[in-house]
Amino acid sequence: MAECKLELRIATYMCPTHPVELYELIMQLLEESLDCYATLQYESRSPGPIPERPDPFETDKVDIAFMTAAAYMKLRARQTNKFVQLLPVTPVFAHQMNVENRPGYFSDVIIHADKRAHNVNTLLDLRGCTFAYSDENSLSGSKIVLKTLKEKGENAAFFGSYLRSGSHLASAQMVLSKQAEWAAVDSTTLLYSKKFMQDGGKEIITLETLGRLPPYPVVCNSRLSDNVKNGIVKTLLSLPQTREWKNKFAKFGIIKFDTNNESTYDGPAAQMWSIQKEKLNVRYY
Repeated sequence: MAECKLELRIATYMCPTHPVELYELIMQLLEESLDCYATLQYESRSPGPIPERPDPFETDKVDIAFMTAAAYMKLRARQTNKFVQLLPVTPVFAHQMNVENRPGYFSDVIIHADKRAHNVNTLLDLRGCTFAYSDENSLSGSKIVLKTLKEKGENAAFFGSYLRSGSHLASAQMVLSKQAEWAAVDSTTLLYSKKFMQDGGKEIITLETLGRLPPYPVVCNSRLSDNVKNGIVKTLLSLPQTREWKNKFAKFGIIKFDTNNESTYDGPAAQMWSIQKEKLNVRYY
């Protein structure tokens, strides 16, 4: 008979922005550290709990979930789910702009290398070009672009046309295949996935980097005991102290885990979230 242990139900809404193997690694780390059994649910259709369906925290189907900052801010705005709780921990990813190794991530504005021949050197040089984005609510794929253009005196007329790709990875592929002339993608997507693209993705160029954006939330079911919650946080924060695990996470661009709190989703992050969605005539792929 199998030993009776804690069963930790983990869900990720971060794929394919991040490879599912990253969350399998987190699952393995928590199993070893907490001496528990863990399962991983993988939902690629939404960056967070699907709004039209029963909430997995309310129905007690999930113990810990990884989702986008935008999805967490949407959950938080409802103020109806008493079982959603932010854990005070978040992954820190490597990026050329993250010289201080702080929490948060960026939006990389990318073009195909061929655009350089057409004197495209700044974001404003992309006026009238076809833009690919993951979805309307993505902070890195849409909202920070609209915010930046607004600050530069532009509006939705700046875009030639729009293509809703469905994911950051698909946006990058659209630029690589020249279906789209540019895109804004989560910086952590390119970090790991570029090497798997045609010719190592060498024809994708980062034109500009926007941000810093609020860190990825790690959300737990408040029904978990304090001992388990504290154990999860301690395990993740202790990652740099174990060379073996640190090296495994480095393959996915994670330097370490750091502290996080609710205030990081207020202020500038909330202002960006409140940017009104443009009414787009979108072609779906």
